[in-house]
Amino acid sequence: MITTQYNNRWTLPLVAGLAIALAGCSAPRELVKPTPLQEIENENPPQVAWSVSSGGDQENHLTAIAPVEDEGRVFVAGPKGDVLAYDIESGKRLWSVDLDADLSVGGGAGEGIVVFGSEDGRVFALAADSGERRWDASIRSSVDTAPSVGFGDVAVRGRDGSLAVLDAESGDVRWRQSKNPPALTLQGQGRVLMFPDALAAGFDDGTIAVFAREDGRELWSQAVALPTGRTDVDRMVDVDATPVFADGVFYAATYQGKLAAMAAQGGRELWSRDFSNTNNIAAGGRALYLSDADGVIWAIDRRSGDALWRQSDLKHRGLTGPALINGYLIVGDREGYVHVLSTTSGALVGRADWGDPLIDPIQQVDGQGLAVTRDGKLRMFSLD
Repeated sequence: MITTQYNNRWTLPLVAGLAIALAGCSAPRELVKPTPLQEIENENPPQVAWSVSSGGDQENHLTAIAPVEDEGRVFVAGPKGDVLAYDIESGKRLWSVDLDADLSVGGGAGEGIVVFGSEDGRVFALAADSGERRWDASIRSSVDTAPSVGFGDVAVRGRDGSLAVLDAESGDVRWRQSKNPPALTLQGQGRVLMFPDALAAGFDDGTIAVFAREDGRELWSQAVALPTGRTDVDRMVDVDATPVFADGVFYAATYQGKLAAMAAQGGRELWSRDFSNTNNIAAGGRALYLSDADGVIWAIDRRSGDALWRQSDLKHRGLTGPALINGYLIVGDREGYVHVLSTTSGALVGRADWGDPLIDPIQQVDGQGLAVTRDGKLRMFSLD
């Protein structure tokens, strides 16, 4: 189902978390039915601490507007521009602001501000403690992923393949980089990783690139996977999941391509394996945790790339990316169930029916989970 065109570039979204196969310009084949849920010993279901409004439902919104937490506050917004701040402990509303804009993605927070982006390329910075507008700017392209904030900068990605770095105090654009996107890509991109001297991001052409934070010089670029096949659909290798950085190594995965580990210095590939992924990746201890395009959840050894375990009981259920919460893995599915998995074996050890799908990604805050549902609820939850 091809839905939108931006600057002569077609964008193919994921529908309910499933990759859609196309043959030329023909209609998509029938979606595979989700695996029925089996009974489990529900020994550790998610326990909701509080539930509040997220600013509006996202039932018909193509991209996810996820919450962001910073210094004891959680910030969330609805697609029409309503931004709300809550106390992380109690769920008490601290302030609300109407930006009167069609927001495209969730927020980024830090440096005393919270930042949101819109469909028409505007970037709004609000004071984190009051909601007062600090500045707004334009990147000339629909904002395609939640901004990253840190080290005096705001990094924003455009749907046209651009990466803009703005001054966190003024909103002035300090530098801009761009990679020409392929003819056909998936909706959305991963967040920018920020470091004192550099920024890193994955791109729709299947590469990871690292830039000097001061002036935007490209320090290195490495292909996670190379496009193959005869059609534009076959050649899609988007890096849509935010890369993971741990112990001097970048880990990244592409759609219908590979999962790879690359050295931070120079981008040398350490290992790779065939994989297809679009959701966020979690890392803990020796393992990476991620789901593939079919909804199989994997634990992968960070050092070797070997599989530690795989869980296929949630196959074709339109999963979110996994989140690590209090020593367990959490995923949501498109029918509104929240699942708890053991990190050591992948066994399902808890489940709750929240009635509506979760927005990806689920956040981890001080050992608890933070999630937004498509029908507009922000929930803080915990596990025993």
